[in-house]
Amino acid sequence: MRHALSAILFAIAATAIASPANAVCSSCNIQTKTPSAKEPGKFDYRVSCIIDESGDEVNTVVTAATDEEAIELTKKKGC
Repeated sequence: MRHALSAILFAIAATAIASPANAVCSSCNIQTKTPSAKEPGKFDYRVSCIIDESGDEVNTVVTAATDEEAIELTKKKGC
């Protein structure tokens, strides 16, 4: 029973560490920018980021008024 509990706790910890919400991205690029149909005056962006630790590419969709805001929102989401 003690080993099973340890294995479960380890699995939970590993999942938390690998979560995209914890990802750090220093390089993000806007892939697409289209006027938002839901929020007038804003744009729907698809932003592509490279996760620093793994090198994986993550694509995120956000709605923002400016390019800078889109990248900031993407990074706040964890890339």
